[in-house]
Amino acid sequence: MIVNEELSRIFNRVSERHNLIKTMEEKKYKFMRENTFMEVHCIDLIEKMQDPNVSKLARSFQVTRGAISKVTKRLIEMGAIERYQKPENKKELYFRLTDIGREIYKEHEMMHETRIERDSSFFSPLSEVEKDQMIQMLQKIYGQITEELKKMGLDNYI
Repeated sequence: MIVNEELSRIFNRVSERHNLIKTMEEKKYKFMRENTFMEVHCIDLIEKMQDPNVSKLARSFQVTRGAISKVTKRLIEMGAIERYQKPENKKELYFRLTDIGREIYKEHEMMHETRIERDSSFFSPLSEVEKDQMIQMLQKIYGQITEELKKMGLDNYI
């Protein structure tokens, strides 16, 4: 049981400290100060998805259409996205990024690239074999966390 206690303690310390670094780092980015997590990731999906609409976005996020409608309304109001229709389908509304939305998208991508570079330094003392082993172990742990989230009804965090 002592081993499990130590694993729990170190796992939580690593997780908490890594989250602290991420939180402090996020303050450097304008988009993180001005937009919600959902808004930024909605912009990301609109850029990457073919013909994004409320239904597709809701399915991707595993949230209601109403929740996506609120987010997209705010993004339209701030000028980050715009609605459009296809000439052959006047019924369906789609979204695309504006120049403001593309700037948020680019800054978000840059933040992720910076995180990967920073996190790589954390793993630099490890050999390639140790990194592979760590990936396998973390995937197993993530699987267990996923099951726990499902039990709690938090499927949208998976």
